[in-house]
Amino acid sequence: MDKPLVCMEISSGAIRMVVGHELNGAPIALYTKEIKVPGLFKDGELSDENLALKALASYHTIVDEAEKLQLNITRINIVLPSIGLQVYQNDKTTNVIAMNNQIEKIDISNVVSLVHKETVPGGNQIVDIIPDEYVLDNGERFSNPPLGKRSKSLTIKAKIHALPSRTAQLWSNLTSKAGYRVNKSCVSAYCAASLFKTYPDLPQSYILVDIGEHTTEVSLIGNGAPYATTSFYLGGRDLTEDIVEGFGVNFDEAERVKIRYGYEPRRMKFNPPITQGRDGADRSSPFYQKDLNNVITAFFENYGSMLSNSVDALLARYQGKFDTLPILATGGGSLLRGLPSFLRAIFPKRETTIVAPRVIGARNPSYVNVLGLLLASSKYTGSLEDNYRGMTTVSRVGGSGQKKQQGGKRQKDDSTEEDAL
Repeated sequence: MDKPLVCMEISSGAIRMVVGHELNGAPIALYTKEIKVPGLFKDGELSDENLALKALASYHTIVDEAEKLQLNITRINIVLPSIGLQVYQNDKTTNVIAMNNQIEKIDISNVVSLVHKETVPGGNQIVDIIPDEYVLDNGERFSNPPLGKRSKSLTIKAKIHALPSRTAQLWSNLTSKAGYRVNKSCVSAYCAASLFKTYPDLPQSYILVDIGEHTTEVSLIGNGAPYATTSFYLGGRDLTEDIVEGFGVNFDEAERVKIRYGYEPRRMKFNPPITQGRDGADRSSPFYQKDLNNVITAFFENYGSMLSNSVDALLARYQGKFDTLPILATGGGSLLRGLPSFLRAIFPKRETTIVAPRVIGARNPSYVNVLGLLLASSKYTGSLEDNYRGMTTVSRVGGSGQKKQQGGKRQKDDSTEEDAL
C-alpha cells in the first residue's frame, strides 16, 4: 500500500486536513483535523495572511496521544476554490520515445506537458489537467495511462481547469510561505464530483451547491466532471451571525442552537425556550423555536434569491436544457436542519438531495472536498506534479514509546518533475 496522503483545504473560516489513502476506489480516512480561523477570507479576499500562515504551519507536526499518532508533514495536496473556474477541452499528440515504441511515464508526462503549455485567455492560469482518454496510433483508447502498451504516437484528450492567476498565486504563496511543497492541486468542484462518483445511488449529472462558511459555490457537473462554476459570498456562518444579532447570544451558543434545532415549522404542545439571550433593550429574554424559524426564514429570503440567480446564470447559455437537473447540496452549511424544505421552495422543479461523506471518521460534509482530493491524488494520471506521497514521515507510537517508521524515504518516478502550485 502507498504511503498515506495528506489533503488540505483552506476555506473562508477554517483549514481542514484528511490523512488517508484510496482502497478499492473509496477514500479511507486515517486522521482528520480542522482548525477554525474565523474571518480568514471576506468576500474572497484574504483578511490576515499572518493568521493564515500560522494556522497552516501548525499542521507540520501533529501529535495525537489519544490516537498514538505522530505526523511530520512537509508535502501536501491542496484543494483550490472553484471561484472563477474555466474549463477548456484540448487534444495533443506526441511521439513515443522508446525505440521499441513501448509507452513509459516519460511519454505520458511529455503529452501532458504539451497541454500545459497552452495559453488560456482572460488572465487565467492552468491549475490542473484532467485526462479524458489516451489514444494510440491504432485507435485504441484508454481512460488510464496506457503504460507498457506499444504505439508510435500517443494522443491525449483532456480537460484544462484554469483559475484567475491571482487566485492560483495566492494559494501557491500561502502553502509555500507556510513551508509546504504541493504534490497535487484540484479545484473543489472536481474534488466533490470525484467523491460523489463513488456513490452509485447519486446522479452523474447535477448542479452542485457547496455551502461554506461565507461562500457558496454553484457548479454544473456533467457525467461526473465540472463544466462551469458561479459563486456568491454568503454561507452558513452568516446565518449564525444573524442568530447572534437576533438573540443577543455569543457565537458558540448561536451555532449550537442553529445545528441542534434548525428550522422546524411543526407546532409542538410542549414548547420550551431553546436559549436565553438579550432582547433589543438588552434585557434577559428567552427565545423559542418560532423565533429561530423567523431568523432562518429571513436569511433564506436573501440566500434563496442569490442561489436562484447563480443557478440561472450558470445555465443561461444552455437555453433551458437543464431545467430539471437535480441539486446536490453539501458543505458545512448543509448541516442545517430544515434545509431541504428551503431548497425545494427555491427549486420546485428540481429534485434536491443533501449529500454527506460516507467515510468512517469523516462524515461531516465539510470534508467532502478533501476526501475527493484524496481520491484524485491516489492515482497516476500523467500529471506534471512530482510522484511523492503525502508526508516525509509517519510514526505510530507503541505502548513502549518506541516509534516505527513507515515512510521516511522519498519515492521518485522517471517522469518529468515540475513544481505544482
